Amino acid sequence: MRRLVPVAVALLLASCAPAPSPDLTREQPQPTSESAEPSPIVVSSSSPAAIAAPSDRVHPTFPLGERLEGAQADFDCDGRADQLDFYPIAGSAPIGLNRLARLTLASGAVRDLALSGMEGVSPLIGIADVNGDGCDDAIVTLGHGASTTWTTFVVYDGNDLRQAEEEGKPVMFLFGGSVRHGNAIECRRTKDAPEIVVRAVSDYTTELQWDTVEDVHHWSTKSHLVLWSTSRSVIAVSVPYAMPPDTARYWGISCGAVKMDQ
Repeated sequence: MRRLVPVAVALLLASCAPAPSPDLTREQPQPTSESAEPSPIVVSSSSPAAIAAPSDRVHPTFPLGERLEGAQADFDCDGRADQLDFYPIAGSAPIGLNRLARLTLASGAVRDLALSGMEGVSPLIGIADVNGDGCDDAIVTLGHGASTTWTTFVVYDGNDLRQAEEEGKPVMFLFGGSVRHGNAIECRRTKDAPEIVVRAVSDYTTELQWDTVEDVHHWSTKSHLVLWSTSRSVIAVSVPYAMPPDTARYWGISCGAVKMDQ
């Protein structure tokens, strides 16, 4: 038994030795980004460039440019007008985040949210109650492709200014399109449940048929969506490449007073 003691001591010393340090001189991979337009058939998707800042107050450690746009509305349902403003982030910012949404409540409290955006594109599409809580929310542009606009919702949940999320990721929905495909967004209430309905349509299968997909999303909280149902259908047309009826249903956005057709 005495002969085993040195071996046990050696093993004990080895287990206490510090782990080797990572090689910090090795070149680390750098993030990349692409500006390609999403596939026109996509009904909804999450954009890695649209990740909200983890804090509700980003009173910036980076400088802001001149105010881009703003609007007054009642975001906290206290009956008083609040101010929502958008600024470009002029200095170094988290990857993909180049705009700041700043909500100044009538009470004087300020809440900030970092977002992605595209230079030369107006950040604010309009104001509407998108989640059914009776308070105003913002419909915001993240960017656009050749024929579609990339859209998200910015809501005040009672504590924080947040970008709408689904499955733990910020959401991005599309509207617009071309003569061969379309995307649309509708805010509606069914059986007392507020919903976001997202549609996609295309005639890629045949020139006499439009293939449609409709996703219905329910709000689980003021800022979180859950995919509730998905349905597929076909719209037949008698003339090749003829547009389906009610094109605003498949090419536009309809949320409260915010109504836009392609």
